[in-house]
Amino acid sequence: MHAVRRLTIALLALAIAGAAAAQDLNIPIPVAELERMLVTEPLQIVSAEISRPKAKGDITLKAEVSFGGRPPFRVKLRKSEPGAESFNNVPRYDIAAYELQRLLMDPAEYVMPPTALRMIPLADFQRYSPDVKPTFKGADEVLGVVQYWLQEIKVVADVYDPARFEADPVYARHIGQLNVFTFLIEHRDSNVGNFLISKAEQGPRVFSIDHGVAFASLDSDRGTAWLDMRVNRLPKDTIARVRALTKDELTARLSAFAQWELRGGHYVAVPLTENKWPSRGVRIKDGVVQMGLTRAEIAAIDRQVKRLVHQIDFGTIKAY
Repeated sequence: MHAVRRLTIALLALAIAGAAAAQDLNIPIPVAELERMLVTEPLQIVSAEISRPKAKGDITLKAEVSFGGRPPFRVKLRKSEPGAESFNNVPRYDIAAYELQRLLMDPAEYVMPPTALRMIPLADFQRYSPDVKPTFKGADEVLGVVQYWLQEIKVVADVYDPARFEADPVYARHIGQLNVFTFLIEHRDSNVGNFLISKAEQGPRVFSIDHGVAFASLDSDRGTAWLDMRVNRLPKDTIARVRALTKDELTARLSAFAQWELRGGHYVAVPLTENKWPSRGVRIKDGVVQMGLTRAEIAAIDRQVKRLVHQIDFGTIKAY
């Protein structure tokens, strides 16, 4: 028994070491530092180009950005449409997804890279996206989704490989966490390029980078491979985190997560105030813009939690 226990501990230590190494490979800057830079430090676009020029209608920029005068590094920049609510371009969904993953896993195992919302001067964006328009009245600024550009990753037809899932326990853990994440947010855009896998030989991490068609989005033809549970077993600690999710906690974390106030022709990030319009995702009044999930969108996540717990209790999904 002692030998088995030592072997189990050794294997677990190797798995954790593999996860940490994969983080260094794909997100070499500490997550907490990246989050702070993306949210608070002055942003300067050094250069940018369309991320996928061959993809019709692509509006995402691959940009080299300096934060606080630091050496620039690559991020994904995605402009908002006026009002910040349009099909496949709902900035608040990206932040809601990022906040939800905080409840499901630790930073070393995040399946979504650090992501933030920033107000960017219209003139700065127009140099690389000439047709961009101000997002909200009162300021010549564009609300942009800023996301860290992952390192050492590759695009494959499908990041889920059933044979590898059976043979590689660290990879299986990452795939399970990804699937829980996509199931809870009801991901409806599994086009190639939205899901990425690390180049690591063993225990590669997997990532989801686009969440514009999720939550309460209409049914789409953009691919729904990750809308349902694809795996039949999950780590015990992941299951425990799912079981711990309550509607009250979801509401506290997701009903409001970003707010700006119009001051002197600029929207300035300010502390959150009470959510007075829970039926709306974008709330605008008296020069204040607040974003969060609606009451209905949070209720949908809660239903997904209950559906997943039922599958676990029923035995359709096993714990290990």
